[in-house]
Amino acid sequence: MRSTITLKVCTGLDRYQNQSFTDYTVKKVHLQPTNEIRKTADNTDCTLRSILFVDRQHSTPSLDWWALFNTAHEIGGDMKVVTKDGETFTVFSVDKLKDDTDQFHHYEIGLR
Repeated sequence: MRSTITLKVCTGLDRYQNQSFTDYTVKKVHLQPTNEIRKTADNTDCTLRSILFVDRQHSTPSLDWWALFNTAHEIGGDMKVVTKDGETFTVFSVDKLKDDTDQFHHYEIGLR
């Protein structure tokens, strides 16, 4: 968990539907390439390009990714992840995973 990313969360839309974003610099995350296929809400296939692992204990700052994801979608916008190399991904899914003691352990963020 050595990577640093910029998380861009949609916080509003102007009258032309252009998104405005709040940026967060998130440290100590892991970005893993993948080609996993997931179903969308309308039952079509979406191929993920990467999965972002965000640890509850070590990643900083501590953000509620699920709440940010829901807020962005309620507005009608997106969440984006930008790597230090400038590669941009759109957040497709946010999964909050637990450890064997049923305590929150980490997020797995599906990116397309």
